[in-house]
Amino acid sequence: MDEKDKNEQQVPEEESNAARRIRMLGQDTEEEEDEELEIDRWGNFWYHHKWKVLMTAVFGVIIGVAVVQFAGQQNPDVRVLYGGPLYITPNESQMFCDAVESICPDFNDDGKTFVQLNDMVFMTENQLNEMIAAAEENDEDIAYDRLSNAQVQERFTFEVFGGEASICILAEEQYLDVNASGGFLPLAELFGEENIPEGAIDACGVRLSETKFWKFYGTAEMFPADAVIALRRVSTMSAITGKSKAEKLHANSAEVFRNLMEFEYPEGYVEPEEEPVPETEIP
Repeated sequence: MDEKDKNEQQVPEEESNAARRIRMLGQDTEEEEDEELEIDRWGNFWYHHKWKVLMTAVFGVIIGVAVVQFAGQQNPDVRVLYGGPLYITPNESQMFCDAVESICPDFNDDGKTFVQLNDMVFMTENQLNEMIAAAEENDEDIAYDRLSNAQVQERFTFEVFGGEASICILAEEQYLDVNASGGFLPLAELFGEENIPEGAIDACGVRLSETKFWKFYGTAEMFPADAVIALRRVSTMSAITGKSKAEKLHANSAEVFRNLMEFEYPEGYVEPEEEPVPETEIP
């Protein structure tokens, strides 16, 4: 019997083709089994824990974005609250804040000044009725969301009495509503009876358009023509948020309010003369 016959007799009949190929090529079966086991192990882990892995990744992204946004936030030296029917564009808001920053100290001692304008756009019932009447007179169609307006007005009430913004620039009707509730500090307490700012309309408010600050910085024209600027009393929420903190924020706002009211033109600046109102010809 030759060698070929001996080899054929030594191969079991039930041996598979794959086993025969491994035996003939001399491959290591243990390595292949380990690789197959490793693949199955990770596949099994993913099958049982894939939702945990996905949720962990999602929360990681959310937390990362929040950290970046928080790190990029600036702590305002002073906040200004606007309430009225006119919308303020982001560019107008930035220009106004830049102007106020020029008279605002660095209260935070962070090497820069940052003023934040919180704008709350809504109409009183009178303003809304006037808008509707004007539209009807001009044969125009208007759409107005009364529910949204009421919600903003509610948030404004909370903000003007309980928020951190003490300097308020409000359309006259909004100002009168807050002042009727005793929300503003009398000008005499800030400047004395003999030094009431020019443009005062009553004991607490000043017509913004009559201040030198408004005349020098045209950015203030973004507010309603009848806008009134006033200093709110210390927040009624100070008992909850902390009285000392509220008093400190209010003192900072009072200083900026005085600077704004006592603003003087730079040396050499000449105030432009107001254009005369053309006389109406009587037919």
